[in-house]
Amino acid sequence: MLKPGRTIPSILLAVCLAVPAMAAAPTFTDQPAATTSGGVTTIRFAVSASTDVEVTILDAKGDEVRHLAAGVLGASADPPPPLKAGLAQTLTWDGKDDMGQAAEGGPFSVRVRAGMGVKLARFIGGDPFVFGSITSIATDDDGNLYAMSNRGQTNQNIDTLRMFAPDGAYVRTIVPFPVTTSPDRVKPFARWDAEAGCFRPINRLQTNPSMVPWVTGATIVSAATSEVVLVHGTSVYRLDTDGGNLRGPMPMWSKEAKLKNPNWNIPQLAVSPDGRYIYYANVAGTLYDTKTPDQIDANWPNGRVYRQDTRKEGADPQPFFDLPLPDWNKDKYWMPNAWNKRTAANGLDVDRQGNLYVCDLVNQQVVKVSPEGKLLATAKVPWPDYVHVNRTTGDLYVISDQPRDGRKPNVLYKVSGWGEEARIVATMQLTGRTGDASAVGTIEGKAVLWLGGGEELVCVRDAGETFEVVRTKFRPEGSGEQEFSRIAVDPVREQVYLSNGVNELYRYDGQTGAGEQLKRNGKPFQGVDLEVGYDGLLYVRTGGGYSGPLERYTVNLEPAPLESGTNVFSKYIYSRYGVGFCEKGLGVGPKGQVYVSFMYGWNQYLIAGFNPDGTPMKGKYLEGVFKPDTKAGAPAELNTAVIGPIPAESGGVRVDLQGNIYAGLRLLPKGYVPPAEFAKDPAYGSFTGSVVKFGPAGGAVLGLQDAKPAQPDAPKLEMDRKVTIENGLAAYPGIAPFSGGGYGSNGSSCVCRVARFEVDRFGRVFLPNCVSNTVIVYDNAGNKVLEFGQYGNFDSQLPGPGRAASAIATPALPLGWPTGVGVSRKAIYVCDTLNRRVVRADKTWAAEATVSAK
Repeated sequence: MLKPGRTIPSILLAVCLAVPAMAAAPTFTDQPAATTSGGVTTIRFAVSASTDVEVTILDAKGDEVRHLAAGVLGASADPPPPLKAGLAQTLTWDGKDDMGQAAEGGPFSVRVRAGMGVKLARFIGGDPFVFGSITSIATDDDGNLYAMSNRGQTNQNIDTLRMFAPDGAYVRTIVPFPVTTSPDRVKPFARWDAEAGCFRPINRLQTNPSMVPWVTGATIVSAATSEVVLVHGTSVYRLDTDGGNLRGPMPMWSKEAKLKNPNWNIPQLAVSPDGRYIYYANVAGTLYDTKTPDQIDANWPNGRVYRQDTRKEGADPQPFFDLPLPDWNKDKYWMPNAWNKRTAANGLDVDRQGNLYVCDLVNQQVVKVSPEGKLLATAKVPWPDYVHVNRTTGDLYVISDQPRDGRKPNVLYKVSGWGEEARIVATMQLTGRTGDASAVGTIEGKAVLWLGGGEELVCVRDAGETFEVVRTKFRPEGSGEQEFSRIAVDPVREQVYLSNGVNELYRYDGQTGAGEQLKRNGKPFQGVDLEVGYDGLLYVRTGGGYSGPLERYTVNLEPAPLESGTNVFSKYIYSRYGVGFCEKGLGVGPKGQVYVSFMYGWNQYLIAGFNPDGTPMKGKYLEGVFKPDTKAGAPAELNTAVIGPIPAESGGVRVDLQGNIYAGLRLLPKGYVPPAEFAKDPAYGSFTGSVVKFGPAGGAVLGLQDAKPAQPDAPKLEMDRKVTIENGLAAYPGIAPFSGGGYGSNGSSCVCRVARFEVDRFGRVFLPNCVSNTVIVYDNAGNKVLEFGQYGNFDSQLPGPGRAASAIATPALPLGWPTGVGVSRKAIYVCDTLNRRVVRADKTWAAEATVSAK
């Protein structure tokens, strides 16, 4: 931590993010003792070595009534008051609770703890069957199912590949890779840190977890027992099914081939049974809105299928088969364009004999072609989009989707026979996006068709002349939450609140993990951000849109009126759309004062405040610059900033018991040196910032547009990026991610992805870092108390349905791209965005004693 007028301690110039070597556990050399005289309790104790301590006053029931002190003793910087330098301590308690009132519920006791640690307690969420919108699926010869997802809600996209048994039971996650894969086999995804004994994933995006070379958006096109074939754009990748040994990118065509295929024509692939040949369709030199065949590049014609021999290194796909298209002058037919994303030849499949099946959208038929490229047979079917062949009977399963501007539901057909004998024998109407992804499998020896494309996966059985929906073991359970984006914790009730990053809020029991979407009067309670106040009330940025009201509710979601009689602070808080809704956070003080971060101009941010009675605070900054949108419902008095301006790359607001305000900013102390293991990591330098502590009077980031000093005698913090923080009391570096410009940017003004931190009642600061996959804990003076976590994918420490023990026993506390932290009296909850879950880490202590305060 950097404080005004102080140099940065050398220990913080290279904060070690590795788990330190085990030292002797601290003990009490003088056991805690307490004596009370004249209403004042004196507490004494001493520890054996440098360690963190916390001192708490408990009532007769054991509930915490006063968080008296916490900090690291014997560190390079003095601990926060009332602690003093040295291993021996003498403290006093004045008989008051955290709110400054006379404590009730005695007789009281004093609890002294030393040496905080953590242990994995449980996961919250983390359903193996809920992992985004399934965009592609494939099956291997054993009937195992491989499902790949990418699309998340409102651009929160994470590439995930999971393997399931033929009956739909979860087997394992392949992408992101498991930690059991040897380091030399995952070099495209991560580097191995031998000293720390963990993987350091290669981060490629600020906005979403991405450690894959293709960044985002790959699809699976085939699977075998040992490997899968993936496609991204016009590149092919091969990946072993243990998550390692990635090969690629292998361009479909070399630069010399001068491929002409617009981006909206997404190539369709099929792989021969022996893996030697890759077939390509939906490749043609079409225009944005092709009107006639002569507008299509003759070298890249409509309806051509290509074949690539992967045994010939560097060989381009060669013309293999051309669909016989009608004479345009005699018979006008459908033409490709940018919005239907299809050409004459679209879906492909290959049978065990190596015969190729091609969806012919012009002639509305499926074409069967021999391995030598000869036409064998055709079968008429309306608008064949994707085709699958039953490996036993030879019947075809065709998903029909008429290419046109706009969408209509897909239809599933079963086709038997060829030529004039071909007939449709079964039909099923599909809904939504179901059918956008599909694959043939087997359950109990009978053919089934897996259908994906949305947030669910449906299995149907071929029952002769009908299709029957099959109940499989692929059954999502729990709350159904798709994205884990923002977190808040009720420290007393042990409840965890999660946002999906858009307008869904969920509440979980921290002890049991049970939870569901918040509902009021039987309907989803929409909100984009939430914080639990010291008073136990919920402060919520409500509504279904990214801009909307700021309101107060009880834990039962009943309006909690302010002095004005309404529970509404403001009917309008100005926000924006992006990767999720770009909510920057809100914090609540001990007296009920509320601070919220939002835009006062496009991509220009401030933190404004509301008094406990609900009226806007009169801040010292941006008066005359910040003009509230009164027409949208913002109060006219909401026209100043308590803190502002602040960088657009910012997020998270908290308030401690003394009324100090904390904000997450993508700024680092001037002269800050990153940890040695991340010194050359561009993601660490680009994604990481600090939590900055402001005094109760607020402050500003001087050097930004519209920034003007208002407190000339206030402390100043010198930060990087040529800015100075007015009334900045401290900076705690190491929080990530922040999205914006620089490495990993998506090239836009998107500042939507931000980390959420926590400040507990002791003033300790808890920071997530998605690059290191750790949580850092500082005392209020900036001494590091603890750092925990290492990279792990979904299977690390996963008990799982039907499993007696963890699938992968390491690391001890797995995290994947942690973006938020919440703290209760018992535990630390980490929002694990990559693995779509919350990790609960229970606090442990090397030494603890409780004594009477009589």
